[in-house]
This record gives sequence, C-alpha cells and structure tokens, in this order.
Amino acid sequence: MMKKLKVHYQLSYESEIKFGPAYYSLEIEGHKVPGFYYGFDRSELLNGRYLAIQEWLTTDYKKGPKTRVAIFDLDNKLVSRLEVVEKGFVSDFRLTDNIFSYRKTYHANARVVDLEVGWDAIEEWSDIYES
Repeated sequence: MMKKLKVHYQLSYESEIKFGPAYYSLEIEGHKVPGFYYGFDRSELLNGRYLAIQEWLTTDYKKGPKTRVAIFDLDNKLVSRLEVVEKGFVSDFRLTDNIFSYRKTYHANARVVDLEVGWDAIEEWSDIYES
C-alpha cells in the first residue's frame, strides 16, 4: 500500500497593516494562490488534507479588517470560502465530530462570536487557483 505524500503549503510574509497584524501570500505546492492575502491563523484538518485559514479581502487600513474563513482541500486543489466578516478577524479553526467551528473577533468593540457549521454543509468548492 502506497502512502500518499502530504501536500505542502507555505506562507510568505508580505507586509503588515498600519497598527495591525502581518499578512502573507499563500503557496500550495509551489504555486501562489491568487487574489487574496492570509493571516497567520490556520489549522490543518483531517490529517492535513484540509487547511483552514484566515483570508483577507483587503489590506486597506481604512476599509478593514475584512476577512473570512477559507478552507482548502489540498488533495483536490479546491477551496471553499465562508461568510465575510466585516471589521473582524477569524481564528480558532476546529473540526470535531463533523462540526467545523471557528471564532470571529471584533477588536474595536471587544466582541467575540463562536460559530459552528456542519462539515457536510460546506458545499461551494472552486478551483484553488481561480480568484
């Protein structure tokens, strides 16, 4: 029985937001994922088949933060992107008993919201390299 090789990804430092965190570009198997930048918060799920990561929709200090969860199916080169979070960050990605959970944090008003989504309810998958 052949063991499947683990898909490699890499975050590369790009810059940082004024008074805020750093952001990164993402490469999967040596190919840059177009269109977005990523925060450092991430989790590998199901033995590394999936990568859940904070995706940034803007790096403009005046418009952001504007983020969302991106879940990459590294084996099939697909991505699903969850709801946009205006003026907040996403983190703490977990998959337990077929429930994907994550946290939305709004630093401006010190608010934290924990969310859960059924893993099977995550249906909108598209090619990783299309933005």
